[in-house]
Amino acid sequence: MTTYFLLSPAKLNLVLQVLRRRKDGFHDIYGIFQKITLFDELEIVRPKRSFELIFICEESIPVKENILYKTWRLFKETFQIKEEIAIKVKKRIPLGAGLGGGSSNAGTFLRALSKIYEIPEERVLKLSKKIGADVPFFVSPFFSSEVEGIGDILKPFPNFRAFYLLIYPGFKIETGWAYKALNLTMEKDPVKYEPSLSPWETSQGLINDFKALLYDKYPIYQRYESLLMKEGAKAINITGTGSTIYGVFDNPPLLSFVRLKKFLNGAKIYLAKNLDGEDQ
Repeated sequence: MTTYFLLSPAKLNLVLQVLRRRKDGFHDIYGIFQKITLFDELEIVRPKRSFELIFICEESIPVKENILYKTWRLFKETFQIKEEIAIKVKKRIPLGAGLGGGSSNAGTFLRALSKIYEIPEERVLKLSKKIGADVPFFVSPFFSSEVEGIGDILKPFPNFRAFYLLIYPGFKIETGWAYKALNLTMEKDPVKYEPSLSPWETSQGLINDFKALLYDKYPIYQRYESLLMKEGAKAINITGTGSTIYGVFDNPPLLSFVRLKKFLNGAKIYLAKNLDGEDQ
């Protein structure tokens, strides 16, 4: 048997604009996605007599409803793989937090399967679009990407140096609820970002169309934003449809990380930076 160890990175939505609701029920978006140094850990063992999927996690995750189960079944059927495998996932990325943990697990898994079974990456990228809107980003080699369509049209974006303090407030936001509550009735054009300037230094700043909705429903976000501002964050935003809020810093905010960990009860604090080639 052969064992493979993988790091599955979280992502931040530096920008997330919802442009229109499509006839198929999905939404066209414009955004900038950024991989960061907060990881789940995946262990793959092959061959096995039967499929195994184990999670080391604070909460129960139903196996047959999980995206990794779906990914393996689709990959196995598409490329006629005869053997089975075992997957163990050590979860550090919180669930329902807007950090793309499940999509990252699937995308990281697919990249590994592409190499293990010698399947061209372009075929795996095409397959990833059937699994989830964010999965292609994690299959792609891009650390930062300008994203359009439903999240499946990717263009590389400069990987501007930055550090982040993330606050996970201890509750989840369901993506379906967030899009429904946004109550989008009109189409709009995106506010785009030039690659010559980091998104947080532009005149429009970091845009997330869900931010006002979440601040209105959960007043605790105002407190978190105030705390991050006091710690010197250059910009503050929500990632995805929530629930994580983050601040952007020029330098590692180590003292701020320690202070917030002591001060905030019921929330989890993470310190991360942009992912680059040295982190994998």
